[in-house]
Amino acid sequence: MAEQTRIFTKPNISWMLYDWASSPVPTLHATFIFSVYFTTQIMPEHGSIYWSQMVAITTLLIGLASPFLGRLADIKGNIKQALIGSSLVGAGATMLLWYAVPDPSWAIYALVMSAISIFFIEIAFIFYNAWLASLVPASLTGRLSGYGWGAGYIGAIFALGAVLVILILPDTPPFGLDADSLEHIRITMVIAGAWLLVFSLPLFLLCPNPPAIRQQKTASVISQTIDSIKIAFRIPGMMRFLLARMAFNDGLVTLFAFGGIYAAKIFGFSQQDILIFAIGLNITAGIGAIIAAPLNDRVGSLRLIRISLFFLILFGIICIIAISPILFWAAGLALGLFVGPCQSAARAYIAIKAPPEQRASLFGLFMLSGKATSFVGPLIYGWLVFGFGTERAGMVIVVILLGLGLLLLPRTEAASDSS
Repeated sequence: MAEQTRIFTKPNISWMLYDWASSPVPTLHATFIFSVYFTTQIMPEHGSIYWSQMVAITTLLIGLASPFLGRLADIKGNIKQALIGSSLVGAGATMLLWYAVPDPSWAIYALVMSAISIFFIEIAFIFYNAWLASLVPASLTGRLSGYGWGAGYIGAIFALGAVLVILILPDTPPFGLDADSLEHIRITMVIAGAWLLVFSLPLFLLCPNPPAIRQQKTASVISQTIDSIKIAFRIPGMMRFLLARMAFNDGLVTLFAFGGIYAAKIFGFSQQDILIFAIGLNITAGIGAIIAAPLNDRVGSLRLIRISLFFLILFGIICIIAISPILFWAAGLALGLFVGPCQSAARAYIAIKAPPEQRASLFGLFMLSGKATSFVGPLIYGWLVFGFGTERAGMVIVVILLGLGLLLLPRTEAASDSS
């Protein structure tokens, strides 16, 4: 494996394809379609607040469960089975949102199914990310991670484009879908879940399952999880990186959760406008992730994250103060260029630094760093919107969290050298 120089092998392509498979679920569900549908059609009164609290609680649960599940997967050697199971549950819950009709009486059902979808789709990425370092040597990890992230954005573009052209743009919904009950909107959740199931098959069939790590039989999962935390402390720069990631990921979670809602509430974007904007945003994000993939291996993950955060903060501020929809469009599309590099570089950092026997465990801690406090952003967003009566006030928390992440990153690239 150390001599491997090829990126586009069958296992690697199948691994990257899972990003393509899974990206339409959060894109159509939590960011651009169902979240807007929930806050404008199911609960037009205070929908943003209820949605924000659901996201906050769910992300907290993800953070608490991640280290335990990651370590359990390392010990049992069942990473593939865990990924298949979590993907099936997440896809199923997403598809069941078809039944959430535009009526407040369906709000609890919509919130519960959405929470299940978000939880299991996020948990699946612990096991998915754990595969990364076993596929290529460290010198190619950033490239494979970036190409995978780029594939995810391309998948989201295709899904959004199909939804827009086939379901949203026609004056009369196709396939006999009822416009009055917004079936042409609700069917997008069935499409997202089915997309995940179909395009996940190559990974499940072609990518080898990492072997089980031999552990002492007397060691409990909890004690093994504690050992993982101790190992993280011993890796130079790791704990500071995890703290930084905790902050900037909170900002990104909030941005993804409320980006579509913000555009709808502040600039009056219709569902069609939001989809067009989402396609443009995913195009720029995909371009950024692909361009930055080889750059990650040349300049280092930390430096790439630092550059990305600087520009995310800059364009985020412009989006908040923008009066003109045109300026919002321009700043939002420019912001997209730096979302993918920031995320893929963070994944590559862990993959390179993690000992082989601790990969799923440290990706569990990685997920914990992204979720343990990620309820803070959505929670404060909801409070700020309630207190100031405008979505602009809520979006300020995104810039604050991104800035905090930038300040907390390890100061020098030397701190990220592989141990």
